Amino acid sequence: MQITLNKIKKIVSGKYYGDTSLLHKTIKNISINSKDIQKNDLFLGIKGEKFDGDNFAISAIKKGALVAVVSRDIKNLENKIIVKNGREALGKIAQYWKAQSRLPLIAITGSNGKTTTKEMIGSILSCHVNSKLKVLMSQGNFNNDIGLPLSLLNIKKTQKFAVVEMGMNHKGEIKYLSEIAKPDVAVITNIGEAHIEFFGSKEGIAKAKSEIFSGLKSNGIAVINREDEFYSLLKTAALRKKVITFGLTAKSDVYVKKTVQGISQIKTPKGILEIKVKLKGEHNLKNALAAIAASIALKIPLKAIKRGIESIKSVHGRLELKKGLHNCVLIDDTYNANPASMRAAIDVLANQDCEKILIIGDMGELGKKEVEYHKSIGAYIKKNKIQDVVGTGKLTKHVIDNCKGNAKWFEDKKTLIRYVKTKIKKNSCVLIKGSRFMKMEEVVEALT
Repeated sequence: MQITLNKIKKIVSGKYYGDTSLLHKTIKNISINSKDIQKNDLFLGIKGEKFDGDNFAISAIKKGALVAVVSRDIKNLENKIIVKNGREALGKIAQYWKAQSRLPLIAITGSNGKTTTKEMIGSILSCHVNSKLKVLMSQGNFNNDIGLPLSLLNIKKTQKFAVVEMGMNHKGEIKYLSEIAKPDVAVITNIGEAHIEFFGSKEGIAKAKSEIFSGLKSNGIAVINREDEFYSLLKTAALRKKVITFGLTAKSDVYVKKTVQGISQIKTPKGILEIKVKLKGEHNLKNALAAIAASIALKIPLKAIKRGIESIKSVHGRLELKKGLHNCVLIDDTYNANPASMRAAIDVLANQDCEKILIIGDMGELGKKEVEYHKSIGAYIKKNKIQDVVGTGKLTKHVIDNCKGNAKWFEDKKTLIRYVKTKIKKNSCVLIKGSRFMKMEEVVEALT
């Protein structure tokens, strides 16, 4: 990026204190981490729950930052722009920088499948332009009011497309992000129970997710799951924008006509696609349909769509296949968990032709019904006849108590790991899943 310091001052509505000759200097990079500062960068202080970036402003200047943007007056800090709120300042700069670019932007939200759908769309677009470097993709969990703006600030003139995720844990967050990004295509994968603690109900989640359409350009296209129970609500929220739907049945614009020997015949408004979706599970087939629908909205040729979907590999921590202890098959699905994604993972394991072992931890942010949700997962495990189930976490005990079979609960992961090591055989298939705070990847590391 290249923005003059004077322009940044105006964008953030800040007051500048320091050497006025610097106002005509060009900023090429903005950092919120003083450790990453390079000469002539702009440092922007962000206040979080456990830290205050402003405390590192002086250190950033000493490391070579041209100016520091802070939300309070700091003594002995030279060359500073004082703003009301650092996060808002970051958003304003990102919004300005995105507006200077004409590249089409696809924004994705939903309770499940955001990252996988993003990766699929990114793969399709990379195949279309024959270069990964020409497609900007938000990295990891850069999907909040800090991560999204930082992603947008990486937009380069050489890039042809941008694909970003939008996450949320409070009302208004998606609206804020969408109005910063101004997407050309906005995708909602599905509405589930994730983060229900903050929204009270699935309908509350649906309304919050539908805010992605608030920033959608006037000629933008909404991509919606036709089979979602809140489809009507989501379509209404699209405010008469063009809508492309996806699903498993013919009532959708993009749907599966049939699947034979792993090859899905998919009907689209532009013709038939025959694609082998290599990622396991029906939910990943739905993610592929969402990615195809978004690509159709961008008028991407079917050949590029097919190449992009078929070349996608497992996303880290999402049903990622690994070689485990005794050369067993280990499925790492530890990135996060909620009832819908837990059921999807159980479906994948249930369809494996092997000795199945399910290892699970708590699902978080489920609100008052958290016990009920965990009990329902226990019942779902029982229904799918998975016998060997191992769990840890206070809430997971409700899962174990309800799935029966050879289900065992442990107070800590170390004891759990010792037990599982005695159960794993060469023909075992082990799936590991839990919410982020449970750090179930520690179990993965111990068993690989």
